[in-house]
Amino acid sequence: MYRPPERDEEPEVTFGDIMQRLREAFSGIPGFGGGDEGSSREEGSGRSGPSGRSSGAIVLLLIPIAAIVWLATGVYTVGPDEQAALRTFGRFVAIADQGLHWHWPGPIGTRNVVSVTTTRRLELGFRSSPNGSTTPVQIESEMITGDENIVDVQVVVQYRISNLRDFLFEVDDPGDPDRGIPSGSPDGETLRDMTETAVRQVVGARNIDDVLTTEKEQVQASILEKMRELARDYNTGIDVLQVLLQNVNPPAEVQDAFEDVVRAREDRERDINLAEAYKAAQIPRATGSAAQIVEEADGFKRGRIERARGEADGFEAILDSYQNSPNVTRTRLYLEAVERILAGKSKIIINSGSNALPLLPLDSLSTLQGNSLSGTSTTTGGGQ
Repeated sequence: MYRPPERDEEPEVTFGDIMQRLREAFSGIPGFGGGDEGSSREEGSGRSGPSGRSSGAIVLLLIPIAAIVWLATGVYTVGPDEQAALRTFGRFVAIADQGLHWHWPGPIGTRNVVSVTTTRRLELGFRSSPNGSTTPVQIESEMITGDENIVDVQVVVQYRISNLRDFLFEVDDPGDPDRGIPSGSPDGETLRDMTETAVRQVVGARNIDDVLTTEKEQVQASILEKMRELARDYNTGIDVLQVLLQNVNPPAEVQDAFEDVVRAREDRERDINLAEAYKAAQIPRATGSAAQIVEEADGFKRGRIERARGEADGFEAILDSYQNSPNVTRTRLYLEAVERILAGKSKIIINSGSNALPLLPLDSLSTLQGNSLSGTSTTTGGGQ
């Protein structure tokens, strides 16, 4: 189908237009202009004279010139971000990329040069104005979620042309006057209907909390996938680049209640984060304390083992000494035991060779006991 081009194109020049311009340019030549030609015929009364022959020669000379000029009008340029769809007698023949090209001029050939790399924008649920303000369109934005709640969803779709032939000739469309989309372009009502269909299907399959807060990214990805599928099925030649949820709000009547829920959820998330931070701080500390206790226990264990090993080695050394010199070893062990037992004790020493009568001095013992408690000791010899 024919579609008006998206940019201002050079008007097509027909052969008749070229001949008319030539007649106007050479109207002063006798026998070529309309009025002179008529008067020549009247004067000649049907006879061909030198004037008629010169006029015919001029016409024969101008026909190749006109043909060259007409063919030259088929030269055109395609910009770096553009493609040209070429038609011959209304039938699509090829796509031309950037550069200087030639194609049959009209009425034989037609070309449509369109920018294919420009990112375009579609707004669903609202309309923005050049001054930055927005106007909601509730008939597009209000929809029902999977849990039978009403939600107001505003969406922005970014897209570009991926197949110029399909874009121009596969889909008929009434256009979109709000965005300046002419009739015939699939990015008019067709793209808007695809967007609304995809959004309503995805939102209608989810709970309102998913759409409002927790799963916005997943919702956007699902809408994008659904729109790309529809664009392929309809052969629109459109590549949907991105879907962005702008404003997702519950109805105004319950807006405050939903905001309270959102704030409570944010408080819960904050408390969870604080608890996680406390956990992250306490676990390393407890791990360090446990490691310290384990190290101390291992040190105590190694100390006791080494001490026991040393005592065993000492006992074996004593045993070897006893086996070599029993009397000496026995005496030494006895003396060491007595020294260890009587160390720090009050002692009364009586010489066994003395004739003195052994006397148990109870008063002295009580005094000696008191002195021993105060850190003093008394030694008595010779039976005293």
